Amino acid sequence: MSIEIIIGLFILGLFVGVINIMSAGGSLISLPILIFFGLPSATANGTNRIAIIVQNISAMVGFHRAKRIYWKFSIELAIPTIIGSLVGAFYAVTLSGEMFNRILAFVMVGVLLLMIFRPHERFRRDKVKTGNQQSVLLFLVFMLVGFYGGFIQAGVGFLIIAFLTLLTRNIKLADMHSIKTVVTTLYLLFSTVIFIVNGHVNWGYAIVLAAGSGIGGWFGSSFAMRISERKLQIFIIIIISLLSIRLLIF
Repeated sequence: MSIEIIIGLFILGLFVGVINIMSAGGSLISLPILIFFGLPSATANGTNRIAIIVQNISAMVGFHRAKRIYWKFSIELAIPTIIGSLVGAFYAVTLSGEMFNRILAFVMVGVLLLMIFRPHERFRRDKVKTGNQQSVLLFLVFMLVGFYGGFIQAGVGFLIIAFLTLLTRNIKLADMHSIKTVVTTLYLLFSTVIFIVNGHVNWGYAIVLAAGSGIGGWFGSSFAMRISERKLQIFIIIIISLLSIRLLIF
């Protein structure tokens, strides 16, 4: 691994670490770039997850110090997410690289539309069902979120924020980011084992990317409540648009 790649991976990790905690979608940048660096799709997928785990653990420390983590609710959501992620990860390691790249490109376009139009914000939270109905719905929805996270991971933060907006009430955006961080960390700790066992982690790349992501995650948790998410997302939209086009013609 050349010094240029080491520096590039570290800067990439730093950048997406901040993005993932302050907004979401950092993997929509890091995953295609890892593929462009020459990693097979499944290996890029597994390698990227190591960095996300490190960055999220770092961010959890920051959120915990700020007393912004709702552990009980986060763990309740993590249980179905873990179940779904194991199924998704098994599917991911069996898919061809070409098919994965195509799916990833279309997913990136879908997430861009979600970021731009934000349809989940058009619904009022005061119409959300409560009690057992809400619990069952959250369980089923987060099992599907887990499947997607186990399969691709990229953009899962947007899905978590969107469904929390649609299906819960009285949760501030900054608190949603802390919940997202806990849920993502827990399901990744389980589903990433499948990538490791199948040999789909490049540990050299993962360590450098994780070092940058860990630092970025810590800074992201520190600034999550002070920087406009919308302005950050405009910048992300431009980058993801360019990467999705490049991926489709790769």
